[in-house]
Amino acid sequence: MSLRIRHITFDCADPYTLAGFWSRLLGYHEDPADPNRPGAEEALILDAQGDAGLLFIRVPEGKAAKNRLHFDVRPDGFDSTTRDQALEHVRELGASVVDDRREPDGTGWVVLADPEGNEFCLERARTERYESPETEAEDYLRAELDLAYDRQLRLLAHVRRRLADIGAQRKRLDLESSVATAQDPADPGTEALRARVRERTRAEQRTQALAHELQAEISSFRAEIERHRADPEARQAQTSINQLNALLDTLPGVGSE
Repeated sequence: MSLRIRHITFDCADPYTLAGFWSRLLGYHEDPADPNRPGAEEALILDAQGDAGLLFIRVPEGKAAKNRLHFDVRPDGFDSTTRDQALEHVRELGASVVDDRREPDGTGWVVLADPEGNEFCLERARTERYESPETEAEDYLRAELDLAYDRQLRLLAHVRRRLADIGAQRKRLDLESSVATAQDPADPGTEALRARVRERTRAEQRTQALAHELQAEISSFRAEIERHRADPEARQAQTSINQLNALLDTLPGVGSE
């Protein structure tokens, strides 16, 4: 059994203000069902998928030492923003430079602190790490495909759990229907139980078909990813980037729609 991180939690003096800084820095958003409020004891921001977030909680004591855990961040996407350009933006948001670890050859990073002193590191953008934009694009898309594959595995696991729940409901209703039929076959309640059994049976069949379909699509999806990784011509061809990107639309819940 494995667990998933739900929140990363910060102790702080002003949850609302600090959440605003990190929201602008990372492009995170508030929970629309529970927006953050000035003066509240806590504030939450979520990533684009709403799967994970940063939680800020008010505490009376201040920060006393260097954090044992910190974020490493970099400019996102394929635009031309460099680490040094991003540094100016981050400072405008309210961060301060703690230690400049940049090297003359362009490598290195900058250690910064948020408005309450929590350290984080700004690294080079993807475009500064690759000599070939095509290689960078393919590596990025392969990582996106792996994430999509992982999401579909989680979806399949959810469908299977749902299938087990429906099966258990159908068996319970079937047993209740058998007992009621033996006691009084003409009772209107007995026919109602039979109808519920039939409905659960149909739901079980539909869910089973969905699970089989998902399993087949996931297997095909994985095989296609591995083919692109193993085929040198596919790796080198510019058209392979579009082919990899198109794979994101082959599974339900993963495409751009």
